Amino acid sequence: MENKNERLFDLPSLLASNGGPIPLSRAGIYAAAANGDIPTVKIGRRRFVPSWFIDQLLTPPSSQGA
Repeated sequence: MENKNERLFDLPSLLASNGGPIPLSRAGIYAAAANGDIPTVKIGRRRFVPSWFIDQLLTPPSSQGA
C-alpha cells in the first residue's frame, strides 16, 4: 500500500500482517469480501478493494456536536 495513486488493492495487501489497515486473518478478509462486508471489484478471477473503502477505513469519524 505504498503507492498513493493506486485505485484498487488486492486482498492480501490489506492484511495487517502485510502492513495493511485491516486486522483480520487471510481467511477472515476473504470471508468478509465474499459476504459483502468489504466491497470488491472482480477483474478476471481476482478480487480487488476500491481505494475509497480504504480511505473510509482510515478516516476518523467526524464529531457532530450539538
